[in-house]
Amino acid sequence: MNGNFNVSLKKIRINRGITQEQLGVSVGVSAQAVSKWEKKGFPDASVLPAIADCLGVTIDELFGRESK
Repeated sequence: MNGNFNVSLKKIRINRGITQEQLGVSVGVSAQAVSKWEKKGFPDASVLPAIADCLGVTIDELFGRESK
């Protein structure tokens, strides 16, 4: 499941025209942290709602699941 998150996060972020730095500022982390999430890492679960809100998607969509 982690691989789905990494790919989905990057794809959604790029499609929204948001840079890694902009997303990082919005959720209170560095651009380097966002880069790590997109490659292999995973954010703390408490940050997921802020990421989803910033990108205008559900948490399910961040994991590659379609919204219902």
